[in-house]
Amino acid sequence: MKTQFLLLAFLFTFASAQSQTINEALITGKWKVKKATALKDADKPETKELVTGFQKATYSFNEDHSFTFESKSSAKMLEQLEKLFQNNQWIFDKKKKQIKVGLKKEGYSNMTFIVRTEEKKIIFVIEDAQIEMVMKKQ
Repeated sequence: MKTQFLLLAFLFTFASAQSQTINEALITGKWKVKKATALKDADKPETKELVTGFQKATYSFNEDHSFTFESKSSAKMLEQLEKLFQNNQWIFDKKKKQIKVGLKKEGYSNMTFIVRTEEKKIIFVIEDAQIEMVMKKQ
């Protein structure tokens, strides 16, 4: 019985050490996309354009809660997003594991990222576009 308890305690400790806590400290920083995938409407040209543009983007969640988005894509849609995100702020809802980006007076409504960890990977899902991005912190 004691051996089983010790084994369970070890496994629980190991599993806890393997998972990352999603919090503001983890999110703060500069992120690049390792892989972007459309979860819906993947064959639509505009979805393909977004996936490609997001794949080439850098997302910065700064300590002062300012947000910057830069994409190396020349697509018009991505250029419009860069303009939209100028002077934006971000907040983190730890209960929902969501990052909301936008202007405070507009309820941070420009974009919502759902954040999760999966097999040691950090994944951001762009809620409205239904694009999943495996992220790498710079």
